[in-house]
Amino acid sequence: MILYTDTQLLDLLAQHNRDAFDALYDRYWELLYNAAYKRLKDKEQCKDIIQDVFVDLWCRRGQVTISNVKAYLLTAVRFQIYKLVAREKAGPAFFELYETIDASTSGAEGKLIEKELMDHVKAWIDELPEKKRQIFLLHTQHDKSTKEIANELSISQKTVQNQLGATIYRLRLHIAHFFMMF
Repeated sequence: MILYTDTQLLDLLAQHNRDAFDALYDRYWELLYNAAYKRLKDKEQCKDIIQDVFVDLWCRRGQVTISNVKAYLLTAVRFQIYKLVAREKAGPAFFELYETIDASTSGAEGKLIEKELMDHVKAWIDELPEKKRQIFLLHTQHDKSTKEIANELSISQKTVQNQLGATIYRLRLHIAHFFMMF
């Protein structure tokens, strides 16, 4: 069996070569699984995330330029984790993931993407209307419930829930749009 470099496998993958896809999967699934498990501690969720990442890689073959496969795949796993957490918890853990991105991303490309994402999210939060930003930060950074926020700001709990829900939804879209650029 011939051992191909990642670059060679990507070239073959762009030509719809299923064996190249399988080789990349075999080469990286365990690394990606371990990276996901370190954060989620749930075997089934990790398997689903790895599957989603590789399905996306197959669907986008030939459409994206990847200079570092390992960094690209690890970043894709992180993004899937962020989406999962945002979907399930949309609260403090969601924001904390962005603040505590560890240095396990190999290569400058992955670190650059992470830094750009953090800068992008922080800039987006800074541009929110004052009240929405205040509600979002009280909830995500200070771990306050919607009831506590409502009392502190002298507004109804329903208003807090609506503002928080709309902000989190828009943030998800903003992050998804950010990753579509890669």
